[in-house]
Amino acid sequence: MGGHNNNGIAWREWSDEVFAEAREQNKPVLLDIGAVWCHWCHVMDDGIPGDPVHTGTYSDPAVQQRIAANFIPVKVDNDRRPDINARYNMGGWPTTAFLTGDGKLLYGETYVTPTRMVGLLDHIADIYTNQREQIEVQVSQMREYRPERQNGLMAETPLDPRTSTIIAESIVRNFDAQYGGFGTQPKFPHPDALIFALERYSETGDTRLKTFVEATMKGMDSGGMYDCFAGGFFRYSTTRDWSIPHYEKMLEDNARLTEAYALASVVLADNRYMETVRSAQGWLLSTMYDAANHTLAGSQDADAEEAYYGEPLDVRATLPTPFIDWTVYANWNALAISSFAKRYQLTEETEFLETAAAIYDFLKTKLSNSETDGELAFRHFWSDGRAQGSLGILIDQTATLGAAIDLFESTGRRQYLDDAVQNAAYILNQLRDPDDGAFMDIPQEPGGIGELSVPRKELKENADAALHLLRLGQLLERSHYHEAAETALRSFVEEFQNVGYFGAAYARAVEAATAEPLHIVIAGNPQRDDTKSLLKIAWKVVRPGKTVEIIGPDAADREDSRGYAAGPGGAPLAYVCIGTQCLAPAGDPETLRERLFQVMEGAG
Repeated sequence: MGGHNNNGIAWREWSDEVFAEAREQNKPVLLDIGAVWCHWCHVMDDGIPGDPVHTGTYSDPAVQQRIAANFIPVKVDNDRRPDINARYNMGGWPTTAFLTGDGKLLYGETYVTPTRMVGLLDHIADIYTNQREQIEVQVSQMREYRPERQNGLMAETPLDPRTSTIIAESIVRNFDAQYGGFGTQPKFPHPDALIFALERYSETGDTRLKTFVEATMKGMDSGGMYDCFAGGFFRYSTTRDWSIPHYEKMLEDNARLTEAYALASVVLADNRYMETVRSAQGWLLSTMYDAANHTLAGSQDADAEEAYYGEPLDVRATLPTPFIDWTVYANWNALAISSFAKRYQLTEETEFLETAAAIYDFLKTKLSNSETDGELAFRHFWSDGRAQGSLGILIDQTATLGAAIDLFESTGRRQYLDDAVQNAAYILNQLRDPDDGAFMDIPQEPGGIGELSVPRKELKENADAALHLLRLGQLLERSHYHEAAETALRSFVEEFQNVGYFGAAYARAVEAATAEPLHIVIAGNPQRDDTKSLLKIAWKVVRPGKTVEIIGPDAADREDSRGYAAGPGGAPLAYVCIGTQCLAPAGDPETLRERLFQVMEGAG
């Protein structure tokens, strides 16, 4: 978003050189954080034609003059620099923040009108030039306003056995019984809460969670938040009843929601949910998919809501679709890989497994950097024909780790498991805090600008990383992955109680860490119909952290087969293992169901 003139303002990109210039010129930095899909970011840039109120803050000559005279303007794309957004976002987009030359936050707001911006610019410029003694006071006040989380204090405390119960009760207590979801308006989807509720309902039979899922999913895919014409979920609803969306569509949201809806089709035994998956993923592959590169675009714009989305469907069919940002984000594409792989597991639609594999191949070929021996790290995004952005940030490592594991479970191909091992090595070696074992969002960079010098440790990101490490540990039967995951989770044993249903991902990870792990091994040729029939049952089992492993004929004599073997004549056998105990192998679907019922009942 930076690096070019915009509305008469010479926006700069975030860099060491820019902040050095700010210090040399004794000027504060004006930081604008937005996104290509963000409607109000565009309004702040350009205004709304014909609207006398929203005339465009950065298009205002008085604003432009003050910025040119007294500030170093920096524009940051939230999607491309999630690390900066995590540290300086003031509660939404656009974010308008004023920083010192060394990156300390002076003051910030979100959307600012032209009149208010003139006053803000004058005030900040005045205190920066004439009242320097007040700057440290301002910085101190802002730090109090945005206190840093103290991580790792509970790293030695056992995981709370009530975690899932606490999160489940928060969901039940807070969900909107009339329309589903949480709160009034605006109303956002919460895929982690949906997946947790489905898994918890499957385990406990708590019908309150089933009610939450059914009301929420029906509200979302039957209301205005779902594009019934082109397919796909919009980012959020501006109304409590899901009827009027904010019209941008995000790859991240659609990847995670389609995974939740696919799970619902199994847990609730209702194919209607899978139809929503087919529709949403149909939009992804028809509108957002670059068939030449085998990648998915990051987002589709909202700015054409009057000229496009506001028109009847027959008119929309004749119009060009809103702007698409073709930036390839590693984490979002990896989430789509997982969603496509899980659809394949439930429907046996091989084209979706092939698409998932092709996307993963692009990410590994174009975005990974394995210069460090034995560690696989990914760049954050691909644009203009090259890999760009931060290397090895936690959200990218975690999503690609999950994608590699899901592809391994779907295909049995060893290369995906090898990639997962190298990815996990990077997470454990480069992103784990040696003091408390929690995972940091970015590699440590003591010389980083401002807040970037201090890695953050977020509950959601740690939960996702821990869950995939637990899965990897089960597949490889290596305990150090479990130990690392559990240590990270222990760092949040107090914090999770304060976040309510936002802790759903954490509850899933804790459940996987504390319950006896379920590992299902299918030994046999995955191309045979009798093997597929066993895999189909195994893939549909619902349990946090469950893993499925395919041991093909080529692995029979290898050490990694670990004694799991097919029967006479290559007849497939299914081994159901709970913890360190494996039941007698099952050679047919009915026996496998009996084995699974036995261990699931025993675990319950």
